[in-house]
Amino acid sequence: MLNLKKISGLPILLDKTNMSIKFDGDFPFIKKSERSLKELRPYLKNPEAKNGPDPLYYVWRYAHLKKDSEKIRNCNLRYDITLIPPGKIDGEFVKTAGHYHKSFPEVFEVLLGRAYFLIQSFDNNPKNIKSVFLMEAGPGEKLLIPIGYGHNMINVFNEPLLTSNWVSDRAVYDYESYKNNRGASYYFLDNDNLIDIVKNPNYDSVPEIKKIRAKKDPLPLYNLINNPDKLKFLNYPEKFGNVLGW
Repeated sequence: MLNLKKISGLPILLDKTNMSIKFDGDFPFIKKSERSLKELRPYLKNPEAKNGPDPLYYVWRYAHLKKDSEKIRNCNLRYDITLIPPGKIDGEFVKTAGHYHKSFPEVFEVLLGRAYFLIQSFDNNPKNIKSVFLMEAGPGEKLLIPIGYGHNMINVFNEPLLTSNWVSDRAVYDYESYKNNRGASYYFLDNDNLIDIVKNPNYDSVPEIKKIRAKKDPLPLYNLINNPDKLKFLNYPEKFGNVLGW
């Protein structure tokens, strides 16, 4: 068991053998879900792929301490944890499905491993990508997904990837634009221990990737609930437009 309390701010442990999280404290109900290989097929380079881990990744929603329940409910927020084990699906590195943020932003933190966040936006047509950003983030590093941008996470390393996020409980996501294009604008493929990043041909237009840096902050993201004013932008982004713009 790997103790993640120091970096996460929560009494949680990772069981690397069974790829599971142990919540070692006073937690209320936590909603756990798994994304199966069958569910992710529409987002893959090869939707007929047969070789790959199953499930591909796990999500725990509303993962907060009982003592913080009222505060979080009053703030209309949700704290989630996502675990992506290492692996490949017919040569494509394991990833999340991907979705666009319609009305609310989201803030992420990497707790363990290293994440590739592929972040993209489009104008009027989801097949014409306007901008694509790639951010590599490690433990303690944080990033913001603004309104109007889509994102997915890819685990290209041979170790578990664990992330957390705060988001408005009113958030609605658009998965269909990713699904209709067989995933994000780029695929991450294994090439004899090298990483090939190739454009997804199902899009009509895809620009070159721009790399951006994540921000390091020693304060666990979860601890911001003790200063909820710092999370207001997640529910009232219209008041923080200049801050959220890229």
